[in-house]
Amino acid sequence: MNLGYIFILTFIISAIVYWIIPKQRIRNIFLALSGMIFVLLLDKSAFVIVLALTLYTYGLSFLVVNSQKKSFYHKVSVSGIVILLSVFKYAGFLDKYFANVISYFSFSNSHPFENLLMPLGLSYITFKYISYLTDLYWGLNKRSGFFDLLLYGSLFTTFLSGPIERYERIEKQINVDKIIYSSEFMFESFERITYGLFKKFVLADWLGYFIGFVWKNPNEYSPFYQALALVGFSFQLYFDFSGYTDIAIGASRLFGLKIMENFNYPYLRQNISSFWRNWHISLSDWIRDYLFFPLSKISSSKVWLLIFVPLIAMGICGIWHGSEVKFLYWGLYHGAGISVFQLWTMFKKKRKRLKKFTDTKIFNSLAVIVTFAFVTIGWLFFK
Repeated sequence: MNLGYIFILTFIISAIVYWIIPKQRIRNIFLALSGMIFVLLLDKSAFVIVLALTLYTYGLSFLVVNSQKKSFYHKVSVSGIVILLSVFKYAGFLDKYFANVISYFSFSNSHPFENLLMPLGLSYITFKYISYLTDLYWGLNKRSGFFDLLLYGSLFTTFLSGPIERYERIEKQINVDKIIYSSEFMFESFERITYGLFKKFVLADWLGYFIGFVWKNPNEYSPFYQALALVGFSFQLYFDFSGYTDIAIGASRLFGLKIMENFNYPYLRQNISSFWRNWHISLSDWIRDYLFFPLSKISSSKVWLLIFVPLIAMGICGIWHGSEVKFLYWGLYHGAGISVFQLWTMFKKKRKRLKKFTDTKIFNSLAVIVTFAFVTIGWLFFK
C-alpha cells in the first residue's frame, strides 16, 4: 500500500478513536500502538527493530538510572544503538568495497550485506533514544514507562521525517490528567497540513520539474542556467523538507500535541552558524548538545575547539544523512565553514573598525547572500 494512503488512513482512524477514549493514559497507549501498526504496514523489518530497540532502551535505562556504574551503562547503551544504526545504514555501502575480496575467497557471487536494507525511520528513532538515555544519565529526565517510551519513539506523525523531539517535551504533554479537545486543534492541524502540502507538492515538486531539465543534460545549458538550477534545487530542498515538517507538526496538533518548529527562515541568516540554528533545528540542537558540547570538554585547545570539534561534529551530521562518502564531504564542508566563521568572529573582535562595519546594513545584506551561496554550493554534494 502507498505510504501516503497508509499515513492518511492511520491519521484519520487514530484521531477519531483517540478522542473517543476517555482516559489520557489509555490514549497514550493507543497512540503508541497506532504508531507501531503504521510502522508494521510500511516496513515489517522496521517494526521488529523499533520494538527491539525500545525494549533495549527501556531495559538499559533502568541500569543507567539505578546502577552504581551509570557511566559504564550509559556508554554501553548508546554504543549499542550506534552499532545498530551503523550496521543497517553503512553495511550495504561497505559491501561494494568488500565485494571483490569476498568473491576472491568464495565461490558464491552473493555478499553478506547486499540484501541488508535500511529500515524506515531508523535514523530518527536512534537519535531520539540516544538523547533520552543521555538526558537520563545527566539527570535531566525521569525514567519513563514502556508505553510512554514507545509513543515517543514510534509516534507516526514524526516517525519518518522528524522533528527529532526531546523526550521531556513530549512527556510534559502526555503525562497529564487529560488533554481536553478543542476545535482549535482541528483548525491549527488543517491549516498547517495544508501549508505543508502546498510547499511539498506545489512549490518543491514544480521547482524539481523545471530544474530537472538542466540536471539531466547540464552540458546543454550555460553556466548561468546551471547556477539558476542550483539555486532552484536549494529552494526545492527547503520547501520539500519543511513541507514534510509542517505536515508532521499539523498532524500531531490534532492529537493535542505541540511539536517543535524545525525551520525558521534559514536562508535569511547572516552566517553559517546562524543558518544551522534555523535549519533542521531539532537536528542542529541534537548535534550541539550531544556532539559539540561533549567534544568541547575533551580539550581546551583553540585548535581543537575551533577546527576539530566542528569538523568531527558536522562530519557525523553528514554521514547521518546518508551512507555515501558525498554526505561525509558535505558535513566536513559545513564543519569547515563553521570553523572559518568562528575564526572570523575572533579576528573581528580585536578590530573595532571592522566590527563596526560588520554591524552595517550593507555588510549584513552581503553576509546573507554569501551564506546562502555557501549553503547552496554545498547542496552539490547531494546531487
